[in-house]
Amino acid sequence: MAAVLIAAGILFGTVQQAGLPLQDPLNWWLYMLETDSETMLPGTFPLVDSHFLNDGNSSTGSLGSMEGFLFTRSSSPNVSRPESPAFSLTGTVAGEVLNSSDSFETRTGATARLFVDIFPGLYLDERLSVWAGSDESPPDYFSPYHEGMERGRHLYVDWGYLRWNNETVSLGFGRIPQRWGPGRFTQLLISNNSPSLDMLKVQFNLWNTLRFTGFTSTIDSDSGTYLSAHRLDISPRENLRIGLCESILFKAEGMDFAYMNPVIPWYPVQWNERVDDNAFFSFDVSWKPFSGVETYGELLIDDIQYENTGDRPNKLGWTAGLSAYINQLDLGTVIEYTRIDRYVYGQRRPCNFYLHHGEIIGSELGPDADRVTLSLGTSAAWPLLGEITLDHTRHGEGTVQEGWPDSASTAGVFPSGIIEYTTGAELHLGWYPLDFLEIHGNVGNKWIRNLNHVPGESDSDFGTSLEAIYNW
Repeated sequence: MAAVLIAAGILFGTVQQAGLPLQDPLNWWLYMLETDSETMLPGTFPLVDSHFLNDGNSSTGSLGSMEGFLFTRSSSPNVSRPESPAFSLTGTVAGEVLNSSDSFETRTGATARLFVDIFPGLYLDERLSVWAGSDESPPDYFSPYHEGMERGRHLYVDWGYLRWNNETVSLGFGRIPQRWGPGRFTQLLISNNSPSLDMLKVQFNLWNTLRFTGFTSTIDSDSGTYLSAHRLDISPRENLRIGLCESILFKAEGMDFAYMNPVIPWYPVQWNERVDDNAFFSFDVSWKPFSGVETYGELLIDDIQYENTGDRPNKLGWTAGLSAYINQLDLGTVIEYTRIDRYVYGQRRPCNFYLHHGEIIGSELGPDADRVTLSLGTSAAWPLLGEITLDHTRHGEGTVQEGWPDSASTAGVFPSGIIEYTTGAELHLGWYPLDFLEIHGNVGNKWIRNLNHVPGESDSDFGTSLEAIYNW
């Protein structure tokens, strides 16, 4: 029963939770807990304040003490350390060495996180990170988004926001990380591929059956570019969750209250009252026919030519996946396929490309590409976690920056032009010997054909890395 209650707390918020950082490899195991339970995670990450608690029906398999470890890691600092005061300061220090393509690199970094319980229901959560790397890259599992960089030193606000919530309503203001949808390896509408967004955010949880999320954020405040998005999660049964989403990226001279209104559909507003704003629809579903097996999928609609008079192509993306967990063996596996049509995320006006600081707000795979990923992991030797990932990617010549040209036609093939093929294999080992210490090792190789879309060009990149992280 204790293990059941711990996993229920992890999945469904028995306490106020701050959530795992979206780059944390333990998120893969959080999905494994979902697969092996009878209730669904919400459609938005990081897991912050969901109240879908059903401890009487949750089943956790044999993950053992890793459940308690995940509970501690995903809880706010004040919850994970009940004796601490309302004010807490925590952080990490990381060091990494890696070898790739006959080059030896070193990376170091640190984070500092401030968490303040201002009064019941209202808290402040903020994290800063600083790092240095001989290859101008951060250590693994750090936020990689550092704008206005000075060579050799990189300081960034990973997140920082005020949040107020009770069992029904939650309000947030500040820089808040986001990831929407059930995809394990990529998300099509809102992902953590771009930096955290500066936003106003509202959430409603009604009867543990309907969950609404809406936000308006800046993309580039200097140029007056904004992103508004809203999402409705419907849970008609404990083993089924359906997500309905809409987002719109637009340019405005001031605050646009039509798009800031989270409870109206924006497509009719864009179609009848605006010109060339970049609108998206997304539908996703997660379903567990029985404990230990979960199927999921996401459909992204950038554009459908329902009145096509110029032989224009549709702009769609979709993901389908299956995860399974065998609790007798402490073994989990995921297979996922994603396809994104050419011209997705692009638009006629470059200011409306679906980008934030040059990174796609949706899937990092980008348009004109597809990928299949297979992952297999085990926790049988806890506190050692192992995971093997294999993937194969096809990428055509299309990019977001090509926009939505007048020459776009349904006559094109997918993927387009000279196709670049990338096959990857990686082994990741994570060791958690102490609450405050973790060691990560990676060994992997990538084989690339038609490199940079040049016929016959090939490359092979073998790499290893070893990283130590101290949590204080």
